[in-house]
Amino acid sequence: MKNYVLGFSLTGLLLYALQLLPNIVWMLSPPANNVLTKNSSAYPILNVTEQVFGIMTVALLILLMNKSGGRNSTLYIGLALLFLIGYYIAWIFYFNGVVTPWLLIIGIAAMPPLYFFFVGLWMKNYIVLIPSGIFGVAHIVITSSNYLKL
Repeated sequence: MKNYVLGFSLTGLLLYALQLLPNIVWMLSPPANNVLTKNSSAYPILNVTEQVFGIMTVALLILLMNKSGGRNSTLYIGLALLFLIGYYIAWIFYFNGVVTPWLLIIGIAAMPPLYFFFVGLWMKNYIVLIPSGIFGVAHIVITSSNYLKL
């Protein structure tokens, strides 16, 4: 923790806002077949875990900065953007009526935590990796339990 300082990262906020865009569109103009409204767990602890660690991930990206400054390899931001583009594509399919378990699990549930993970690596904000990982597991477990019928 001694390598970090509390502050405000405009970069973190902007990168979070990029991930949030499809959710804003979804809230303002939901698609006809909007199955995601029922994407919560029957186990409240999973819902709380997902929400707490999702909020923690975003807060740490915006409010915690590495004192050394600078950025890591462009590979990390490239991978983050790849996951963000995949997320956007999944939402485009979703808004066009394509609702399959794998689209929801991989495209909509797995992409945001992976995006945040690689943004954290790029920003040298290694502390964000733990909550983004926990958020990702909870997000995928909830979505899988709702839409993957084995």
